[in-house]
Amino acid sequence: MNRKRFTTALIAGMMVAVLAMGLAACKKTKPTESTLESSEQTTTTTTTIPTTTLPEYSGPLTNNEEVTWTETQLESPATYYANVTKGEFLNVRKGPGTGYEKIGTLTRGQAVTVVAKASGGWYKTQDGFYVSETYLTGTMPN
Repeated sequence: MNRKRFTTALIAGMMVAVLAMGLAACKKTKPTESTLESSEQTTTTTTTIPTTTLPEYSGPLTNNEEVTWTETQLESPATYYANVTKGEFLNVRKGPGTGYEKIGTLTRGQAVTVVAKASGGWYKTQDGFYVSETYLTGTMPN
């Protein structure tokens, strides 16, 4: 009986040792599931930079403001650019002055075609609206 217990204990001990060696061998040669997942993951970062296209101003509105000022027609239409601080807007108005209704805005560098010069430092656009000469330039601002 003693011999039977000894043999059983010996076999059990050997089995534990074999299992321990097998587990150790598995850890060295096989990646764990979490290692396998992390080695297969890829991170991609995409950065989208918004672009702004500044078309030439051309509104579909008609100006029905009664003309009570003087205008001098230009020899030919001229293209000017809104020269306002970045983030600011140049108001487009129904008449040549800040007291007239604002009907739109131009952003920095946006082109506008002018056809006449009105009194008080204002230009008349091809659409029949007005922008201040102070905020226009003949070259595209930086």
